Amino acid sequence: MLIGKPPFETNDVKTTYRKIRMNSYTFPENVSISIESKGLITRILHLNPSLRPTLEEILNHEFFHTGNPIPK
Repeated sequence: MLIGKPPFETNDVKTTYRKIRMNSYTFPENVSISIESKGLITRILHLNPSLRPTLEEILNHEFFHTGNPIPK
């Protein structure tokens, strides 16, 4: 949602599922994304669910408290 497309999106469903299983995603180079937002996204998409942040941790993350602009 931050950049306007899903992180694992491909043109092929099988490839999309493979990317999800492998947790294979990248941040586009042509879109300016803050370090805070990259850090939050990386934590939320952690392969191991037990290492993902809780909702409270997400809401308290610095991304929501540093005035980061959402890219267009």
